[in-house]
Amino acid sequence: MNNVMAKARSYNDMPITAGELAHRIVSYLQARKYEVAYSYDENKKTWCLIHARKTGKVRSVTGNRRALTVNMQTKKPRQCSIQIGTGEWGKNTIVSAIPMVVFPIIGFMNFVGSASSSKASEAELWMYIESIANKDFYKNR
Repeated sequence: MNNVMAKARSYNDMPITAGELAHRIVSYLQARKYEVAYSYDENKKTWCLIHARKTGKVRSVTGNRRALTVNMQTKKPRQCSIQIGTGEWGKNTIVSAIPMVVFPIIGFMNFVGSASSSKASEAELWMYIESIANKDFYKNR
């Protein structure tokens, strides 16, 4: 469990294919009420990009656009490298700054809460991926 917050990991000899793992990640995020957008290389199946954000009224009003981005790359069906990061859904900083001015207390509280929950969500997602992609995950538990 060292590396729970690591930004990148590689998996070899996974019990499922990288494509199946990508679909499970999308389902995992959707089950947790994330809005998910993803794309992948349909021909060679060498990469998949998943972008997910939490939705809600307070997040919309305060302009919170924190999102998780999962970047998967593979050369063989049962191996892949994964990078997970947090960022913004979209990049219009002027529009996203307006709610902080109009609703400063709510906006600040939502920003602080979002930043800490983003890291917690990232750690939970890594744990989920580990439980699927790492065939030795349950051996020492």
